[in-house]
Amino acid sequence: MAPAPSASPRPAADAPDPSPRTRPVAAILLGCETGVLILAAGYCIVAVTGGLIAGRFGIALAVFLLLFAAATGLAARSVLASGRFGLGFGITWQFFQALVAASMLRGGLYWQGGIALALAIATFVQLTRLVRSTPLPGAD
Repeated sequence: MAPAPSASPRPAADAPDPSPRTRPVAAILLGCETGVLILAAGYCIVAVTGGLIAGRFGIALAVFLLLFAAATGLAARSVLASGRFGLGFGITWQFFQALVAASMLRGGLYWQGGIALALAIATFVQLTRLVRSTPLPGAD
């Protein structure tokens, strides 16, 4: 009797990328988000010096944004290196970004919220395309 065919799909490490451009595009989109976070942090600092935002709040917000900018920058690098951190953090970050974008749309910031939502959706789609082709930790 012949052995039954394996019901499990190919291991993730053997799956090729869906397209040679998927990883660079996902990394570029994460890089764009990094740039926007850095710009927002810079705006907070300028707003504090101009008196538009209270000092402690503005500085704390700028530090918060810079921490997430560093994380999205590391995620972009991880995606290029086929690392799992970039996918996990990047996909989770897109959910949070979509929630913030929806709040912006509800608050009347239509073009800003629209751009943030479009960027979150585009990045989410690119990152989810890479899940099967990214090796699991410990898999060689």
